[in-house]
Amino acid sequence: MHQLLFVFAIFLGATLPLRADVIWLKNGRQIVAHVTRMDGTRVYYERGGSKASIALSEVDRVDSYSPPSDEVAASQNTLEEAGTSTGSRRPALQLPAPPPSPAIHDDAIDEVYLQQIESAAQARPSGENRRRLARAYQAVAVFLVGKGEADAAIERCYHGLQVAPGDLDLTLTLGSLFISQNRQAEAIEILEPASARNPRSLDAHLLLGYAYYYSENLDEAAAEWRKALAIRDDPRIREALARLENERDVTNSYQNIHGGHFLLRFEGGRGGALGQQVLEALEADFQELQSDLNLSPTEKIVVLLYPNQAFRDITRSPTWAGALNDGKIRVPVSGLSSVTPQLAHMLKHELTHSFVRQATMGRCPTWFNEGLAQLEDGSSTAPFGRQLAQAFPHAPSYALLERSFTGLSTAGATVAYAKSLAALEYLRDTYGANEIRQLLGSMAAEPDFDAVLQLQLHLTYAGFDKEVGAYLGKRYGR
Repeated sequence: MHQLLFVFAIFLGATLPLRADVIWLKNGRQIVAHVTRMDGTRVYYERGGSKASIALSEVDRVDSYSPPSDEVAASQNTLEEAGTSTGSRRPALQLPAPPPSPAIHDDAIDEVYLQQIESAAQARPSGENRRRLARAYQAVAVFLVGKGEADAAIERCYHGLQVAPGDLDLTLTLGSLFISQNRQAEAIEILEPASARNPRSLDAHLLLGYAYYYSENLDEAAAEWRKALAIRDDPRIREALARLENERDVTNSYQNIHGGHFLLRFEGGRGGALGQQVLEALEADFQELQSDLNLSPTEKIVVLLYPNQAFRDITRSPTWAGALNDGKIRVPVSGLSSVTPQLAHMLKHELTHSFVRQATMGRCPTWFNEGLAQLEDGSSTAPFGRQLAQAFPHAPSYALLERSFTGLSTAGATVAYAKSLAALEYLRDTYGANEIRQLLGSMAAEPDFDAVLQLQLHLTYAGFDKEVGAYLGKRYGR
């Protein structure tokens, strides 16, 4: 089983600058990804944490893209800053790949094979029969995740563990699934005994620490990552642990308020009144988002209210970012004694990211995620619509806005957020809110958003760009 050090890429906020390669296919489609190498027969690339390749004979050309320099982007700086959040920096779920199994073939689950090996394991519960069964159910779980069926994958893992109790790899797969669904309490419940039974398992300590971290049990998370560090002296683990301990030092004296859907943490003193107001605002936002998106996250969402400098020190976010959602909602509140309209706007924006993560299993393109968050927080392109319509043909395409915005300059981020909002306004005004919900649901099953667009709207990415540009031109003129 491959080691799960991807956890620390997540925790360290390992976001790339907004650059990508575009693989143009001879059939007219395009793949936006990071090309790692090419040989005489294939093009190899990475996308959404997965590696793949395509035959060179199918490729027309490969283009590289880098964001405009500050000098070029400055020409677009007439736009008002349309967004204040860096959004979610946690990538899509990356489950360890199990060995190939006869349980999966022809893009389907072989239920007859599963019944056969389960009967064999029950009739003769040897170690080999149990391992074969566990690997099969692990392969089935990974297959179902690829289809966007996380709940079904969890059920299969549970069933496999009934016949092969204590299997480490299947347990870790189930723990990964729970963490991806923000079901940290369930992840801890199964990973704690796995870690105790397998004290030399690096993966068990890493995952359990991750579940503790995102449930705001920082002491326990630090203890697990120290155990991992003792097994492997990896610089990524050292850096992750240092950042966790810095965060713990800052928040050690923070007070907690538990709400129906939130754990709110903030500095003591006079912050209690602000904290209670924030909690009330978030609970109201939660109800509205439940209705708007037809979703309901089950576990409590951690929200941290920081002094401004502490926010910068802990998140290391760009200067233009007003808040952050990396699995926890982090908001700077220096100088505030009550919930201002700006803070209310920011809270709903960040909470939307938490809903989107659950709906899409982390597979939502950044532009869609940020556009929907702005739509929900009440933003509008109206104040800068004419400027945006004029700049639109020169702005990065939506295919190139799939990755995190955190590597952008202030001017570049301004354009990216404005274009993101325009796309969601176009979808709302042209297709309606129900279509937006359907697109969110489709993302969980199909990580290639170009395919989602073609399936749902019968548009390519290039066609979508043209449609949104025409919508802006008609609405605001040029």
